[in-house]
Order: sequence, then structure tokens, then C-alpha cells
Amino acid sequence: MRYYAYYPGCAMESEGVPIERSLMAVAKILDIQLKELEDWTCCGCPGAPIHELYSVSIAARNLALAEKTGLDLVAPCSCCYRNLMNAHVTITEDPRIGPKVNDALSAVGLHYGGGVRVRHLIDVFVNDIGLETIAAKVKVPLKGLKLACWYGCHETRPYGPDNPEFPVWLDQIVEALGAEAVNYPLKAQCCGGAQLISQPDMALKLVWKLLDNAADNGAMAMATTLCPLCHSNVDSTQMRVNRRFKSNFSMPVLASTQLMGIAFGLTPKEVGLDKNIVPWEKVLSPYLKVRA
Repeated sequence: MRYYAYYPGCAMESEGVPIERSLMAVAKILDIQLKELEDWTCCGCPGAPIHELYSVSIAARNLALAEKTGLDLVAPCSCCYRNLMNAHVTITEDPRIGPKVNDALSAVGLHYGGGVRVRHLIDVFVNDIGLETIAAKVKVPLKGLKLACWYGCHETRPYGPDNPEFPVWLDQIVEALGAEAVNYPLKAQCCGGAQLISQPDMALKLVWKLLDNAADNGAMAMATTLCPLCHSNVDSTQMRVNRRFKSNFSMPVLASTQLMGIAFGLTPKEVGLDKNIVPWEKVLSPYLKVRA
């Protein structure tokens, strides 16, 4: 059993419900114990701070709590991962900010000494659990399923550790499940989710470009890292995209842990597919067998 401090982030209890349900089910199969960080608070997402000290301090509070556990801190949300990692790097490498952050934390009896290893869960799956172990858990290989693995902005940028411009870890995971990861140029492009309210035309155009590029390269569905904001944006806006651009997309958007769960023999409800928006049945029905 591997133990980690788990930072769910704010969106996991809203947009992220299907992701977290599948994540917890898959973690159990892979012998991962995710211990939710006690008394965690918002990381300050989306990470464009008006005031650097305030922004870093908000995230650093969670790092200080995690440091007490002695465990790696893992985050499924790419925005949360980016903000937590940014706070860690800023405190440990920028002498202008680090002392001021700890001075702020002292007001609530906390201190961050820089001892936390901030991880994204895709990193944990690939580098701690291992692709061979994931493949060994597969009961229903996803053979014939062509997936556009979509990484979004912050799972690899700016901190990696996967390649920031040509990431491959999610591709490797879905291939370990028996699926085919299609090659398409926009796998690390932004979906515009943070601007959907303020600049909807721009955000919808970005989603259209993603869907169009994935479809043009033969994808039957999109596989997301685990970010609830990215996942929900592309899953929920396809009807608006179709109206805006006279398109006809109905591309299922599936979290990597939902795909892992189906390949491991879990039911659609166990992996939260009943909470997805775009219909997924046509794509996944060949792999559900009797348990559906």
C-alpha cells in the first residue's frame, strides 16, 4: 500500500464528482491510500495573482499542513497542482517572498520549511505504480478504442515533470489499458475554461478547435488527465459549440481514471459515468459486458 496526502481542491465536490468517484475506486484497486489533507483550503486557482504574496500564502497554508504528514502531496486538478507547485518553488527559491510567506503563516501557527514533494496523480500512476502494474490489473482491454489524450495547460506547464510541449504519460496509461492514443497537435492546448464567463466566444472557439483536431485525427473520445475544470468545460459546452460553429460534435470526454476503472472491470456507476454529460454509451458499450 502506498500512502499520499490528498489535496482534492474546490471543484472536486462539484464539476469533479465523476472524476473523484472513479479516482477513489481505481486507487483502491492499485493499493493507493489517499489521505485527504485535513483542514485544506482553496489553493487560489486559477493562478493569475493580483498580489503575489497573498496568492503564494494561500497555497502555502496547504503545503504547511501537508509537511506535517511527511507524505507526498498529490493533486488531481491541474490548476491546483500548478498553484501548489508554484508556491513551493517561490518559497524555496525566491528570497524576496519566502520569509514573508512564513511570517504570514505564523499568524495561524504554521510554517513551511520546503519539505513537501508536490505531485500530480498522473505522475504517481506512471512513476510510482508503474505502467506494468496498471496493465496487469486490466480485465477488459480497451482494444479498438481510439483516444485523444488531452493534457490542458497546467499538468505539464510550467513545472512538468512530463514534457511540457509534447507530454506522453497519459498516452502511456491509455495504451497500458489496451486503447490507442491518437497523435494530434493540440493535445496540450488550453480549452479557455477560465474565460468561459468573461470571454465566451474565445473559450468556445478553443473548445471547437480541440474537438475538431481530435476528430480529424480519428479520435472516438477524449481522455483527460484529471482536472475537473478542463473536463467539465469540454464535456459541458459541446452543444454551445455546435450551435456557434454549425458543427455536430458528440465527443465523450472521459477522465483517465474512468477509463482505468472500466478496463479494471468496474461498472459505469462505480466510475461516475452517470454524471458525465456527453453520451458515452456508444463508445464504451463494447467493454462493459454483463456488469453494465
